[in-house]
Amino acid sequence: MSYYIIRNYTIEYLFGIDQEYSDYNSFNPKILESKRYEAVICFLLPPVEGNYEDKIIAMSAIIDTLNLILSKPYNPLILFTMPYYDKSFHNFSDFRLMNLINEYNRICLDFIADNKSTFCFDFASFIRQFPVNQIVNWKHFFMSQIVINPRFVGDFQNWFKHQIDATLSKRHKCIVLDLDNTLWGGVIGEDGIEGIFLGGSYPGNVYEDMQRKLLSAYNNGIILAICSKNNEEDALQVINKHPNMILRDNHFAIKRINWMNKADNIQDIANTLNIGLDSIVFIDDNPSERELIKNLLPTVVVPDFPEKLYLIPQFIDDVLVEYFTLYSLTEEDKNKTQQYRQNAQRNAYKDKFNNYNQYLKALKMVIDISLINEIDIPRVAQLTQKTNQFNLTTKRYSEEDIRKFIEEGNIIIVARIKDKFGEYGLTGVCIIVTYEDRATIDTFLMSCRVIGREIENEFIKQIILYLASLGYNHITSSYIKTGKNALVESFFDNNGFIIKEQSSDYKKYDLFMDNRIIKSNNIVEVRWHNEG
Repeated sequence: MSYYIIRNYTIEYLFGIDQEYSDYNSFNPKILESKRYEAVICFLLPPVEGNYEDKIIAMSAIIDTLNLILSKPYNPLILFTMPYYDKSFHNFSDFRLMNLINEYNRICLDFIADNKSTFCFDFASFIRQFPVNQIVNWKHFFMSQIVINPRFVGDFQNWFKHQIDATLSKRHKCIVLDLDNTLWGGVIGEDGIEGIFLGGSYPGNVYEDMQRKLLSAYNNGIILAICSKNNEEDALQVINKHPNMILRDNHFAIKRINWMNKADNIQDIANTLNIGLDSIVFIDDNPSERELIKNLLPTVVVPDFPEKLYLIPQFIDDVLVEYFTLYSLTEEDKNKTQQYRQNAQRNAYKDKFNNYNQYLKALKMVIDISLINEIDIPRVAQLTQKTNQFNLTTKRYSEEDIRKFIEEGNIIIVARIKDKFGEYGLTGVCIIVTYEDRATIDTFLMSCRVIGREIENEFIKQIILYLASLGYNHITSSYIKTGKNALVESFFDNNGFIIKEQSSDYKKYDLFMDNRIIKSNNIVEVRWHNEG
């Protein structure tokens, strides 16, 4: 990833030498006008050299730099909170320096409250896990202007990766849960519904609290699934009838309750939900089952379950923070479990047909197409940031970028998909830059959940027809190759565009309407809304 990092000390060892860095204690906003970065990072540290008064002056200058950065913020912008790592900061007869550091952090936190494309990483909390007297290595500081002890590099990079993944919507998708001694205490097949621990006093209250946390995760778009060696009838009796059960049947996208190998069951869960194994976190109290999954499905995350029962709620909190943190949440995110339950139904329905086209027709798919509105902007920005496979150019845009496109008179068209099993939500985006003599497709993407069903071909046809209706008979487009979008390498070729320039990394296309006739297929019903 390409970052521009504003700094006041040496930090290349933390972020890598392949990033671009500002000079020490200086920032020129004009440098950001000529280049496009995945993000601009503001990583300023409190001053450590000089006497107390020198630090006061330096800290005041740092705040001035921060305000300059925020006067014209880059999108996206990532701010880091400032830690206390020097005993001189804690001068209990003079709190000026501490107050200035607090002011810096307050400015950061206040700013992100009103700016959705600015994020704040709590570096101050991260650094507090280490002893104060070990944070600064004075030898490295005086030799190379390195403040943060290099021994913490590995911890920092792991922490930073989790923050970035959350910011860019790269969180894991699904928690697969065991039942006995995991979601409740005891073994349902031995203890019966009256004998398990769930709710009430200890240890039942531990499992109830755990379920409440998982319910909150479900409400924030995390998929819950069950993988348990059990009699299904016994397990469902607890899920549906136990008075203290927080999670009910409707909260689980898929259940595999049987006596099969858990590795096979988890693989089946991933296949049915159409998600990668690397999107799954598996929670099981049994160390043998955890070891099996680690060996057979190494991309599945398998955290160690706590031995002490009272640590289970904290364990779940840690799992949710580490693997499922998300800085912004759309309505589509909140409906993830329902969408994946529907997808499982579609896959089961497909098995009834010998002919794939017959299956597609039987789905009764509808594509609702409209010009973007204000409500759509967060979801559109999110799709540009997270969609990799069916994305012709893989350009990343913030909400502010999307608004700028609109303000400049360009066209953004969105597609919502539904079928007989339910709604996929907003899953297609086309960003079009308009000129006097032509229209250029800047971005064309679709969620992987709907590709391969002729929807993508119908969507591009409708866009072409719409642009022609506005008088744009010359349409240009491009394909930019990435490591993940080989799927769409020939998409424009297959939809009537002519290559005008190409290399191993890209293709540029022209489409001249002339008297071209474009026919819609008879598989997908098209509905236009707020057209033109």
